[in-house]
Amino acid sequence: METIEKTPLSEKIVMGLKKAVVELEDFRLQAALGKAEARDVYEEAKKKFDKYVNEAKVRVEDAKDTARERSTQLKALLETLQVQLSLGKAESKEIFKVQQKKITKALNDLEAFIKKNKTANEYYTKLLMEAGKFRVKLDILKMRWELNRLETRIEFDDKKKELLRKLSDVKNRLTKNEEADKKWEHFKDDISDAYSHLKKAFVG
Repeated sequence: METIEKTPLSEKIVMGLKKAVVELEDFRLQAALGKAEARDVYEEAKKKFDKYVNEAKVRVEDAKDTARERSTQLKALLETLQVQLSLGKAESKEIFKVQQKKITKALNDLEAFIKKNKTANEYYTKLLMEAGKFRVKLDILKMRWELNRLETRIEFDDKKKELLRKLSDVKNRLTKNEEADKKWEHFKDDISDAYSHLKKAFVG
């Protein structure tokens, strides 16, 4: 009988982070090159993230391993985030700032809840990573609104190399933590650290 080799959680996290780098680079270039108005890029990002949040909500409803109280809390936080994502179009910088503030608060609440959860599993990890990626997109768009356009920075290639080096460090720490005790605290700290590096690379 064939045994299916499971990919370790640390490996999945690193693969997810590498995909995030590519997606965020494409997103930054789209905003920088003026292929679309900032508000259109923003609406598209909200729509894409809202779709993921909706899928996450369905998974919470279907999850049998999540305690009822935790499941209810998580669902409420996801719904609050969806309400903020569905606010009308940001036709001006001022409206964007108001929306960004509300969405950021909803993201903070969601991330705080996830980080308090002591179970390291793929579902919570993915949710935390998607929230981190969307947060970086908001920061890119904030810069786009502030400057009215983003410069395509020459030094970005150097920053990307540095970022990939840091991701390699994160991978080593994740692997060590996974082999040692698989504690969620280590995973969530390493994920937060990785997204902090992503933010620095994309918005300085």
